[in-house]
Amino acid sequence: MNSRNERLLHILGSIMIICGFLAYYYAGTKALSLLIASIGGGAIAWIIAYLQKINKIAGWYGLGFIFASSIIFGQRSLANLMALIGIIQNHITANAYHKGIHVVLLSIICVSSICSMILYYVNLDESKKITNENKN
Repeated sequence: MNSRNERLLHILGSIMIICGFLAYYYAGTKALSLLIASIGGGAIAWIIAYLQKINKIAGWYGLGFIFASSIIFGQRSLANLMALIGIIQNHITANAYHKGIHVVLLSIICVSSICSMILYYVNLDESKKITNENKN
């Protein structure tokens, strides 16, 4: 398996875990669901990287995980952004700070997932085999 993809999954998992801890540090218990989701996602990314290293699973599992995480964290980011807009429109200042932190950190996770998905696919060995077979 390509070692670049394993490193990419390790970096993505680390970014998810760091963003979860930052959210919990700045927002407290209101960010508990983000903390659990990001630590779970980071741990799954590390496990997939390890299983790919010992050749137990194919590279497509990593691509599927990255795609799913970009959809999940993108949806959560959009939902928090819409909640933040509603809070601002109604002049409620209590949760605006926490929602702002959620939006920023979820956006970081989502953008890093999308960039990782592009890089992962480019480095995927099976995709190069398919394109070489189509040329012949």
